[in-house]
Amino acid sequence: KPKAQFKQDTIGKLIDIHAKLAAGKGTGYERWAKKYNLKAMAQTLILLQEKDLLNEDALNQRIAELETKYHDALAVVKDLEGRMKFNKELRYHVAAYTSTKGIVQQFNTAKRPVAFEEQHRAELTAYRAAAAYFKANNLTKLPSPKKLEAEYAQLASEKAKFYEQYKEAKEELLKLKTAKQNVASFFREEEPAQQER
Repeated sequence: KPKAQFKQDTIGKLIDIHAKLAAGKGTGYERWAKKYNLKAMAQTLILLQEKDLLNEDALNQRIAELETKYHDALAVVKDLEGRMKFNKELRYHVAAYTSTKGIVQQFNTAKRPVAFEEQHRAELTAYRAAAAYFKANNLTKLPSPKKLEAEYAQLASEKAKFYEQYKEAKEELLKLKTAKQNVASFFREEEPAQQER
C-alpha cells in the first residue's frame, strides 16, 4: 500500500476524492485519500494557527508581503549574479592581458613578425581578445586583480545573504499558498456534503 509521506516542513495538497473516484479509483484509494486529506488539513490548520493567520484577509496580506519579499530578493540575487559574472570575465581578461603583454612587445620588435605571429598565435589571440573586451567596456585603466578578487568575494557573500532571504520567503510562500488552496478546496467539498443532508 502506498503510504503518504509528510515532511515536517511541507504541507500536502488536498486530493479531490470525487474526481479520482470518477476516474476509476476504488474504495481502498478513497479510504487512503480521506486519511491523507485529514492529515493535510490538520497540518494546514496547525500552520495557520502558528502564523496567526486564521482569517482570510490576514492570510492574503501575508502572502502579498512574502511575494514582494520573494521578488525583491530574487531581483537582487540576479543583479549580484550579473555583477559576479562581469567581475569573473574581467579577471579572466586582465590575467590574459598581463600574461601575454611581454609576447606582444616581442612581436612589435620582431624582425620577422609573420613567423613570430605564427609561432605565438594563441597568446596574441588572447591578448587581442582582452584588448577588445576592455575597449568594448570602456576600460582605459586595468583594475588590480586583488581588488577584483576582493570585490568578487564581497559580491558572493551578499548574494548568499540575499539568496537565503529568497529561499526562506519562497518556502513560506509555498506553504501559505498550499494552505490557502487547501482551505478553499476543503470548504468546496463541505458545501456539497451539507447540501446532500
